[in-house]
Amino acid sequence: MTLLLPFDPVVRARETAPGTSLAPLADALAHELAPLHTRPLPIPDQKARLTRGGGRCPVHGTLLRFDPWSPHAHHCDRCAVDYVGQHHHDWWVMGAQLWTVERAVHAAALYALRGDAAHAQLAERILSELALRYERWPDRDNVLGPSRPFFSTYLESIWLLNAAHALALLEASGRHDVGAVVRDRLLAPSAARIASYPEGRSNRQAWNAAAQLAAAVLLDDRRAVEAQCGGGEGTTTWLLTHALLDDGSWYEGENYHQFAHRGLWYGVQMLRALGRPVSAALDARFQAGFGTPFVGLLPDDTIPARRDAPYAVSVRQWRIAEWCELGLAHGAGRSPTDRPLAALLARLYDGTGAHSDARARSTADAERPERAQWLARSELSWRALLMANAEPVAGGAWSAGSALLPRQGLAVLRRDGGRVYVALEGGVSGGGHGHPDRLGFTLQCGPQRLLDDPGAGSYTERTLHWYRSTLAHHAPLIDGASQQPTDATLRAWDERGGAGWVQWSADGLASGVSADRAVVVMDSYCVDQLTWHADRERTLTLPLAVDVDLHHAGVQWRSATVRSAGGLEDGFDFLAHIEEACDAHGLPLAPPFVLHAAGGARAWYAATGQVRLCRATTPGPTGQPPQLRVWLESTAAGGAVVGVWTWREEPTEDASTSRDAVVSVTLDAAAARTESGGVDGAGVVARVVTHDGTTAAHGPAEHGWHIELLAGGARSSIDLEGRVAPDTPPPPEPTRRPASPAANGVHLPLRRTLGAAHYVRTEQTWEEAGCPQATIDIACTEQDLVVTVEARTGPVVVDGAASDAMPDNPLDNERADVNADGLQWYCASMADASPPAWAAAGLIVPVRDGAVRATPLVPGQTLTPRVSAAWLPDAAGWRMTLHFPRRDLPGGGIGAVRFDCIVNERPPERERRRGQLVLSGGGGFGYLRGDRHDASRGLTLTLPEQRPETSR
Repeated sequence: MTLLLPFDPVVRARETAPGTSLAPLADALAHELAPLHTRPLPIPDQKARLTRGGGRCPVHGTLLRFDPWSPHAHHCDRCAVDYVGQHHHDWWVMGAQLWTVERAVHAAALYALRGDAAHAQLAERILSELALRYERWPDRDNVLGPSRPFFSTYLESIWLLNAAHALALLEASGRHDVGAVVRDRLLAPSAARIASYPEGRSNRQAWNAAAQLAAAVLLDDRRAVEAQCGGGEGTTTWLLTHALLDDGSWYEGENYHQFAHRGLWYGVQMLRALGRPVSAALDARFQAGFGTPFVGLLPDDTIPARRDAPYAVSVRQWRIAEWCELGLAHGAGRSPTDRPLAALLARLYDGTGAHSDARARSTADAERPERAQWLARSELSWRALLMANAEPVAGGAWSAGSALLPRQGLAVLRRDGGRVYVALEGGVSGGGHGHPDRLGFTLQCGPQRLLDDPGAGSYTERTLHWYRSTLAHHAPLIDGASQQPTDATLRAWDERGGAGWVQWSADGLASGVSADRAVVVMDSYCVDQLTWHADRERTLTLPLAVDVDLHHAGVQWRSATVRSAGGLEDGFDFLAHIEEACDAHGLPLAPPFVLHAAGGARAWYAATGQVRLCRATTPGPTGQPPQLRVWLESTAAGGAVVGVWTWREEPTEDASTSRDAVVSVTLDAAAARTESGGVDGAGVVARVVTHDGTTAAHGPAEHGWHIELLAGGARSSIDLEGRVAPDTPPPPEPTRRPASPAANGVHLPLRRTLGAAHYVRTEQTWEEAGCPQATIDIACTEQDLVVTVEARTGPVVVDGAASDAMPDNPLDNERADVNADGLQWYCASMADASPPAWAAAGLIVPVRDGAVRATPLVPGQTLTPRVSAAWLPDAAGWRMTLHFPRRDLPGGGIGAVRFDCIVNERPPERERRRGQLVLSGGGGFGYLRGDRHDASRGLTLTLPEQRPETSR
């Protein structure tokens, strides 16, 4: 008997029998399976397809309701409209595949516990049909890794993992009729496909690893089992060590923590079942992971939308309740997380919320956030049926207090019984799903979101670039460019209840710029201090608030322009109606600025340097209306910004009216540059007078933060400490240099034939793709750098004329021309840059009549419009010649330049690019690359000297 989970079916059958706590769950799962006994299985004939609009409401951008029995009409709960269209059906296919295979597990689990043959027959029918159809779905046009039924490998991993569990449960119960066909036609080929695409530290790899281990066990592939148990790169044990931080949180943030931790759960349980459990230290880290996402729970019971997370997702989801149940079962009453998990579970089971059919529509482990719902054990899934505690764990009262996760970067100071939530962002950058929001400030009072994280919208929509910009967060940016990827280091943390503070520092927000930010939280207000240092005069932009009124006598708003670096994810392209605050004379309004928000909240801000206050209309969080965003700009070679937020009003003595908790605020941003505090005013950045007459003078001090209090003539003070010694920085990584012969320079003319060693693949290897090749000739005249590309990649698909704008891309938010035959070129000077960056780049595709359509890829460059190009088709593909004016090359075309060229190939039967031939060398996969290229790559081309009269 081979079971993938460590449970005894005989014992579990008694624990789930009628009259037990889990019996209603088994009954509910059986009830939901009833239609499948008599209806055709909703297994799609086609492969799932990802598009920009598929599965989303065209009005609100929110996910449409998945209904396994409605492949052509897709309901929006928000606007109560059914939407139709092929793109919605293509998205439905993904859900239908996952829903169906999960029902096989439900049926197999019920058979293992209750012995109803109808359930075994249903599970066998689903598995055999999936196995017989597997090879019919084409492995092409994928978005993120090879897959037949889906468009991404990780989805196939979830699908395969469910199929494996269903088969294991059937065979453990004595049913072996479909084992051979499922192993031969589904488990083996699918596992091999998943293994071909390792995803490193990605959350998706947690699912890939679990699926590979499950398949290896059932295939009796002992070598593969040992590889997965051995802890090598990409295995469950490796991910626990390298991707789950030592505080138990996943490095990519709460949203991906929940997804990855569920994948790790499968791996950890299977290792236990195999008698190869993870070490006690890693198991404790894994166990801590059940509780870490709730450390930052917001006052309205939603999960913070940090990094690439959906916005305002309620904790009242059946998946989260089940996760708590599984955490309590895994902890077995011995874990520090048991108490808070039990308390949270009691809160989730408190009888509030609306009844929902969310579990009945669940698509395996590809979660779809739902509205807050009524929860009970009967609303969970097969995992709880088999692995939750037989009896509920008694829970106490849920209480959320201040909390710190240093590596994750979550520092939360709560007030008013958890109703007030103040957080400052730090920690690790979060990899590809991290947002450039180091030192970002969050403030929420009850349901009122004063300073909010917008999360992320659809990965295929253009607005994703807004949500991934620094400007969309309440975090600093420099010279109109989003922050460079960097970590923020904890400098101080001290929480006293009525007073507390946190401070983070971040080096490298931009080249030559570092910053520190501290937030000091009192009972009814907080002080915000940002100091920054730059190597020259720069412009710091700090978003302050959204949807607030500026209270200042004589203020007027006038149309303005703002400085933007022009990058796709800098955010400024999404601004509308940009205005600047001016005084009665038309001059930029001088600080301090007083901002009034809804609910009586107010803010005061001042800054050093040349300061102005701006506002513009920006996208709101997904599904929300646009917002009016206000930000402060300070131009200087460093400086400070100081602010105070107050969030509540105090009742008067007779409780008939309310009054402001804070009466007045005086700010001195220049004092933030000192490190002393005191009653004489030195280093006092903020004086706050509260309604009871107390004056609090705040300022930085050598030991931390000093607060001098004056109340009724009596003086007292609070000294917040908690300084954290800086870590010894690791030795800098060596700067990547192009491989030889590029490092020493390549003399022109140059001819290179690109083949297997230069190929970047998607689903097919170079050989499977038909061995595409390209020959690139580079020569240099007195006037031009001449590049000739002869692509032997098959028939070229030509659409449009040179005068036509680039067509809209219905698939995702990349430029449409990346999915066409053509080329991308990149050029940079030889001057050192940190980080490396391309000075100029372009995307060029053939169009009708031998013309080309050229698109610049670097904002503000002048080279692309001056490159002349023409092309001709030939029997094997196409030929294109490009002339780059030497004087327009980086460095003026003198000496040497760093250059790279990429040939894109897309056969006529595909809608996405199949592969790329890269001049500087290939290898790996090309998924999600779009038109981006590593700026440390390229060949160093040594240009011949020009005659003096030519170079002038």
